[in-house]
Amino acid sequence: MKKMIAVLAFGLMSFGAGAQVVVDGTNINDLDIKYVELVGQAKLLSLTKIKVFVDYGQDFSWKQQAIKNTEGKNAAFNSMIDALNFMDANGWEYVSNYLINNNGELTYKFLLHKKEK
Repeated sequence: MKKMIAVLAFGLMSFGAGAQVVVDGTNINDLDIKYVELVGQAKLLSLTKIKVFVDYGQDFSWKQQAIKNTEGKNAAFNSMIDALNFMDANGWEYVSNYLINNNGELTYKFLLHKKEK
């Protein structure tokens, strides 16, 4: 019985610790921030994939802030909804979104709020 309780307690602790959204080497779930903005743009020469970047209020950088996968490479998303589902599974919830059309070049922006613990 004690072993079962210990395994259950460990499982619950590791469940909360698994939420990671890594942007340029920083797990933004560990930061004291409330909001982030997902910015999605069509990948060059791709009809099915998009590039997704995260603005969490970081310092300006010429390098856009992509979400990294577990191998440290830029995460690939099929759509903004795919990226939104990823963020939801990692502790963020949808607030609002809007679209910018710059001569046919579409940029999707989603505002997200950190879920209450």
